[in-house]
Amino acid sequence: MRGIELTPESPVREVASLAASAEDAGFDAVFASCHYNNRDPFVALDRVAAATDDVMLGPGVANPYDTHPVKLASQVGTVDEVSDGRAVLGLGAGDASTLRNLGVERDRPLRRVLETMKVAQDLWDGERVEHDGTFVAADAGLNYDVGEIPVYVGAQGPHMLRMAGKHADGVLVNASHERDLSWAADRVTEGESDRVVEGDVDVAAFASVSIARDAS
Repeated sequence: MRGIELTPESPVREVASLAASAEDAGFDAVFASCHYNNRDPFVALDRVAAATDDVMLGPGVANPYDTHPVKLASQVGTVDEVSDGRAVLGLGAGDASTLRNLGVERDRPLRRVLETMKVAQDLWDGERVEHDGTFVAADAGLNYDVGEIPVYVGAQGPHMLRMAGKHADGVLVNASHERDLSWAADRVTEGESDRVVEGDVDVAAFASVSIARDAS
C-alpha cells in the first residue's frame, strides 16, 4: 500500500481536493484521521469517495471506544457503498489520554481491537451477531449488503503487532525510523507464524511527513 492520511482539521472540501490530488500522484489509499476535535472523518470520506475513482479509503485509524464497534462496522460499510467497494477499515486502540478527556477508559485494548475486527467481519458477511466480551452486541446485524472490506490495524506495541500479523489484512505501523519499522516488521512476522486468515499481511509505515514547495 502507498497511502496517505489526511486530517479533517482542514475543511472537508479541501480534504476531498487533496485526496483527488493524491490519487493523481499515484497513491492507492486515502485515510481520514479520527479525532473528536476535528471534522467528522466519515463525512470527509463521503466527499473523498465522490472526488476519486480508484483509491481505497477509510478511517485511519478509528478506535472502538468512542464509537460502538457495531456502529463503526456500519459506518465503514456505508463508506464501502458510496465508494463502490473501495473501503478499508483502519482500526486501533486510540489514544488513552484523548479518550480520558471524554471520560472513556481504554480497557483491554488488544482484546477490544481483535473483537471489533471479528464482529465487523461477521456483520459484513451478513451474520447476526451475539457478542459478550469487551463490549456487548445482542442480535446485531446490518440491514444492507456489504462487500469484503480489508482491515488494517494501527499498531505500535509488540502484542498488537503480533495480533495484526495473525488476524489482519494489514498493519499501519506507527514508526518513521527504519530501525523501528524493522523491529515492528519482525513482530508482525512472529504473528504470521500462527496466521488464521488467507493471504499475506501488508505492512505499511504510518510515518509523519511535512511537505513544502522547493524554494528554488
